[in-house]
Parts: sequence; structure tokens; C-alpha cells
Amino acid sequence: MTHDELAARIAQSPKLQKLQSKLLDEIQFRVDNSVQLDPVTIVMIISIIVQIVIHCREKRSVDDLVQDIRDVRSLPPRRLVRLRRRLNALWHNCCADYQSGVGDVNPLLTAVYEIGENSDDDTIKELIALAQDM
Repeated sequence: MTHDELAARIAQSPKLQKLQSKLLDEIQFRVDNSVQLDPVTIVMIISIIVQIVIHCREKRSVDDLVQDIRDVRSLPPRRLVRLRRRLNALWHNCCADYQSGVGDVNPLLTAVYEIGENSDDDTIKELIALAQDM
């Protein structure tokens, strides 16, 4: 599925649209006002999440995936390596001009953690269903 197709699928779902806007709001809350994020970057973040869900769904049930997303901060770091690497690469590629230090926390990753913890089960299940359609 291309980014345009994913953006269209998100636009068709009110829950995924709300997730996208909450993600954008959370990222803008965590970054400096000089950082300008375009909608394509948000779709890329959702695409990364969907790809991770696709990888994990082979080994885990839907209920386990929902619980893992809700408790993302308490998961062992080894289970989050792929998510961290991809979001760090996206942050580096899209916002390299705005990064201040090597040891700084990636605001994209922090925003994804926050959204995962605060999303309702129906929205998470819709995200998992999107991954199952891919």
C-alpha cells in the first residue's frame, strides 16, 4: 500500500482521522514551534506503526496487540527496537535542522507512546484492522 492509499484509508475512517489529528497535536506539543510537520510525515508515522503491527500480528493475537499498544512504555526495550529505529530515522530525515543534541529524546517516539497509552480500544483495533488489510 502506498502512502497515498494509506492516506485515503485514514481519510475514510473517522477514528483513524482522530488518531492522526491527536498524533499531530501531540507531536506539536512536544517539539519547538519552529518545527513544521507536513501531513505526509504524520502518514509516514502511521505507516511505520502499521508495519510494526503487521510484523507483530503473526506472533500475537489482536487482544495481545491492543494490550501491548496500551502498555507500550512498559514493554521490554528489545521489543521496541524496530519502532525506535524507524521513528529515529524519520525524525533525523524530516527534522534534522531542528534537532539540538544527540542525547535528546525523539519527540515522535514520545508522541507515539503517549497516543498508544491514551487511545481507546476501538481506535487501536481499527489500526490493527488496517494492518490486516495490507
